[in-house]
Amino acid sequence: MAFAEVVMPSVLGLLEALEKNVREEVARLREEAERVQAALGSAQAELSRLADARATVAEVLSRDGSAGAGPAPGAVAGSVAPERIEGIGVQVLAAEYQQILWVLTEPAAAQKPAPEWNHALLSEPA
Repeated sequence: MAFAEVVMPSVLGLLEALEKNVREEVARLREEAERVQAALGSAQAELSRLADARATVAEVLSRDGSAGAGPAPGAVAGSVAPERIEGIGVQVLAAEYQQILWVLTEPAAAQKPAPEWNHALLSEPA
């Protein structure tokens, strides 16, 4: 057996080992790409759903006559106040928000109870 045969590894063997490593990396990256594509699809669907909901709410709030006699459907304590749109009154706000505005805009409001004042707002926190 010659010295060159013992010390020098096979070029084909080195290439096969390198090819095996690269194939494993490609398979790993394909799995990761599939996972990322699935997550991207879910996020895009959620974004589309939220954009549609926002557009629907903006459309409903911008309709003429949308400020009826009572609060808008879904106007409950803790809800997000809608964007200010010309011609829409405080009636679209939840009752608690209407009371806050009344206190801030009426002179001497702090000395007298507001109409239909919600006294639960004044109670001590639990």
